[in-house]
Amino acid sequence: MKLSRQLFIRIGFVVLLIVLAVVMYHIGKQHTILIDNNRTEDGIRALDWAEVSVDGQPGLEMYPRMRDQAIVVGQKHTIEITYTNDDWEDEVISVDVTVPVNQNMVLFSLPKFLEDPSASQDVWLTPFFGMTAPVEEETTSEEVVTDEFSMGI
Repeated sequence: MKLSRQLFIRIGFVVLLIVLAVVMYHIGKQHTILIDNNRTEDGIRALDWAEVSVDGQPGLEMYPRMRDQAIVVGQKHTIEITYTNDDWEDEVISVDVTVPVNQNMVLFSLPKFLEDPSASQDVWLTPFFGMTAPVEEETTSEEVVTDEFSMGI
């Protein structure tokens, strides 16, 4: 009887550790949110001026053709956008964003978001994959001198 009780306690402890590890992975994962204020492929023009704050971090001033980043921890974030609308009035919009676990870097398009704030998150928040430079193999080989007294003659 005592052996089975110890076994259940050990199995329960291992399961608890695994659940704790999964929860800590989701809570503590670091993401980079790129805030983009560029003209889109659809012809939506960039904002003349905007200030963007992610999770209460200091605001990032955005002008046309700018991209800046906010490094955040966790999956759920609040992005607050202060911008000047067409009537020259400051307007503040706040949006909740959920970053997918498997994405290290996402791109938040300000023009696309402000064009239709009620649109799905997939429209204005897209995965971002950095460019990688191709590795070129070295084709020339150098002659290795094994005789230390040789003068290369």
